[in-house]
Amino acid sequence: MMYIPGHITGIVGEMGSGKSFVALLVGFEVAEELHYDVCTNFALDARELYRYFVANGYVWLTSRLLHGGIKVKPVSVGKKVCLENWMDQRRCLYILDEAGIFLNSRRFQQNSPQFLADLAQIRHDGRRLFWISQYSEQVDKQMRELTQSYIYCDCVTRYSKVLASTELVFKNYRLFIAKKFKIYVAKVVDGKLGFKAWFLSNHLALKSWYGCLSSVDRMLFDCYPSLERIEKEPCLVNPFSSPSCQKVTVRDLGSVVPLNSLAS
Repeated sequence: MMYIPGHITGIVGEMGSGKSFVALLVGFEVAEELHYDVCTNFALDARELYRYFVANGYVWLTSRLLHGGIKVKPVSVGKKVCLENWMDQRRCLYILDEAGIFLNSRRFQQNSPQFLADLAQIRHDGRRLFWISQYSEQVDKQMRELTQSYIYCDCVTRYSKVLASTELVFKNYRLFIAKKFKIYVAKVVDGKLGFKAWFLSNHLALKSWYGCLSSVDRMLFDCYPSLERIEKEPCLVNPFSSPSCQKVTVRDLGSVVPLNSLAS
């Protein structure tokens, strides 16, 4: 049974806990299941996405990648955040990284009243939003009140001399409805430790995932710049058309993985 998070889902966790990784991992699963397009505010690599989608058997997402359904767009225009322009497509999953910057109280108030109305009716418009932040409190109160579910990330990392940074080695994340997540934060994140915390975490969560990374999981790290800052003008990088960022074509990607493998 696949668990589909709420239409607005917060993905939170400490710095380096695998939030962006989990957002894409879960987001692509959801988009494939629901036949949604995907839009992010951080750069993606088209060739690596193609490999990842084929390895997972994501026929819908592979098709949408080839036909322009996987998009990368900036959230802000100059100094102004324009989320109403960013979330302008129906039947699309939007993944917003660094929500503490773009959805904090001061910037959130810059959005039009119509955008708040659109968020309140996000289910009717066939849109979904994953927002990513270290703490839910970094996001405006109105946004938190509209958030239906949370994914708390606590993936295990270790220092890598090759990367000169930490690398993720073990998956550990949980899905909560908003009401249960508040209890989880109060009693587990800020409270109990040890076996009681583990038991309570699994009791409160709708679903828990933990385990070592598979070879396919590791492919996801090549799809996005996990160790880099979010660019002002992020794009869907097509290495075959570098340095420009263009729509991906079958000719571009056909040599990476045989297209007829999708039929098998």
